[in-house]
Amino acid sequence: MPLLVCSIALLAVTVIYLFWRSYLLAFERRQDVLRERVALLLWTAADAEQDSDDVRNAALDNSAKKF
Repeated sequence: MPLLVCSIALLAVTVIYLFWRSYLLAFERRQDVLRERVALLLWTAADAEQDSDDVRNAALDNSAKKF
């Protein structure tokens, strides 16, 4: 009987650990996806800002050449 109690306790601890580990892995995957999306958003915003600066500088250069 004590062997059965120890086996059930060991099984319970193992199941709890496996559920916790699967939750942790899923949480880390969601965080990685979120970080990638934020990085892409920042990269896109910075690239758009760079493109608008290039257009603005080109317009200023063209207006300076007219005078």
